[in-house]
Amino acid sequence: MISVEEELIPSDIIFKKNYNLKKLLDDFGKPQNNFSVISIVGTNGKGSTSQFIFSGLKTKFKNVGLFISPAFIYQNERIQFNTEMISDNDLKRLLLDNEKVIKKYELTFFEIWTFIAILYFNEKKVDVAVIEAGIGGFKDSTNVFEKQLAVCVTSLGLDHQEILGPSIEEIIYQKLAIAKKNVKIFISADNLQYKKIIDKVNLNKKIYTKQIEDSIYYQSFNKGLALETLKYLDIPFASFSKSPLGRFTILKTDPLLILDGCHNYDGAVKLSKQIKDIDNLIILFGSSERKDQIKILEVFKKIKKEIFLTEFIHKKSWKIDKNKFKEFKIIDNWEVFLDNNKDKNILVCGSLYFIPLVYKWFEVR
Repeated sequence: MISVEEELIPSDIIFKKNYNLKKLLDDFGKPQNNFSVISIVGTNGKGSTSQFIFSGLKTKFKNVGLFISPAFIYQNERIQFNTEMISDNDLKRLLLDNEKVIKKYELTFFEIWTFIAILYFNEKKVDVAVIEAGIGGFKDSTNVFEKQLAVCVTSLGLDHQEILGPSIEEIIYQKLAIAKKNVKIFISADNLQYKKIIDKVNLNKKIYTKQIEDSIYYQSFNKGLALETLKYLDIPFASFSKSPLGRFTILKTDPLLILDGCHNYDGAVKLSKQIKDIDNLIILFGSSERKDQIKILEVFKKIKKEIFLTEFIHKKSWKIDKNKFKEFKIIDNWEVFLDNNKDKNILVCGSLYFIPLVYKWFEVR
């Protein structure tokens, strides 16, 4: 497997004003429409919902694909077929074989991954694939899929405003605009607060799903969404796969060490409800840049937990302004901090680039 720390695709390929994946696929005969898809959009919960629906689809269809992001431990996680991640050989082969095409059409980083997934799913003769959007919906490279069975909308909130727009109305429009004409849209129960906006910005038929009981608070919404979508596809399903890594992952229980990729305000609100009654819990928070860290930390302060801040080795790690965050305890070395606090209940949360580093650190301990 190819580690996420290995640069398989140059990560300095940035978002451009014009995206060329659709043009490439049109020139290739629209291979993305050789299989059906379920599109997953939202602010939080996309990865979990995608995995839950993927596990259900495998009970009905022979060949099922999954496209998710970001990768957690291995690059291969992004593209999966039935029970396997794409192999190193297949991934490198598809990139090498299409190197000239990728350069010719000047694909962005996420467009390249979407293109490779489409090629791979065609090779595997996939019947249906779960396709998780990257950031948006309308502007996302996954908007190229036209043969939709359904669209699922997970928890909505403010994030990536620099791309999607500053208001919740603009963000909801961007997310829902991925739905093609006459395709049903399934809405997570925690979005009922936005029902008037949702019904106004998109006229497709919508199904507002129910929250179901689950030990992890925010997964009760994701599983309710997945369950209703599978029911629509005539798939009776009751036993979901476990939550993906980094979504309230309990590494040890006595004392607790929990990992959660909570990286925005909406995620912080839901996570705080999960942890508010855990006694003597301290929080280690490592954020990516361009996040509203103050707003996130305000949520955790309300549940009266001791909070520590840290940076981590990644180009997208935030650089902590000590004057701006002087009310918090800042940790220079998070590994030493965790080693020195093995006897305490700890929640490590924040960036999805930080959480894998902590997971790998724990694995070799």
